[in-house]
Amino acid sequence: MSNYADFLAMVSTEFHRYLMENEMFAEKIPTNALVIFQIEGENDFNKWHKETSLRNREAEQPIVYVYVKKWREHSLIEEIDMEEVAA
Repeated sequence: MSNYADFLAMVSTEFHRYLMENEMFAEKIPTNALVIFQIEGENDFNKWHKETSLRNREAEQPIVYVYVKKWREHSLIEEIDMEEVAA
C-alpha cells in the first residue's frame, strides 16, 4: 500500500498544479468533493483508490472522478543545483 500512497501523493500534487493552470476546470469541482483518480493503464491502483476513497467518504459528500489520460513527458523543473552530503 505504501507504493500506492506515494503514487497518490504524486498524482494529487500534479492535479493541484493542473488546477492552478486551468482555473475554469477547478471551478467545476464542488466544495468538499471527494476526488477519485482513475489513471489510464493503472488498474490495480484505480481499484485501490476507488475502494479506499469510497470507504472513507463523508455522508452526502459529492464525488468527482478524475480520469488521467496523458502525462507530460518532462519535468516542470527547469534548473536545479545539487549538493552531495557525506553520510
